[in-house]
Amino acid sequence: MTTQSCLHCALARALKRESADLAARGLTVSMGKSEAVWLPLPGARLYRALRRLLHDAGAAANGPSLKLTVIDLPGKSHVEVTATVPVGRGARVLGTAFPRHVPGTLARGFAEAVTIG
Repeated sequence: MTTQSCLHCALARALKRESADLAARGLTVSMGKSEAVWLPLPGARLYRALRRLLHDAGAAANGPSLKLTVIDLPGKSHVEVTATVPVGRGARVLGTAFPRHVPGTLARGFAEAVTIG
């Protein structure tokens, strides 16, 4: 049985944990609306990657805002979370991606992966 974890739940926990540090840096976090995303990964792995993203974005920010975006496009092999922060006269985008499939199983469905012998 494959482990399924909710990306949004992990993101909410990571934001709760990092909120004090982000507020101390004077950052306001905003995020657009998105649907729940279930991924075949342990929740702890999602949580750690999202905390690292938030920490890195907070350290890179040179302004008052941090914008989070969940990029969940049909047909893509992964779901991406990006953090956009102001830097100087522009912006910097940091991101992390999570696979939609169980690693090591995707190739089983393609003829190129079949070995004849």
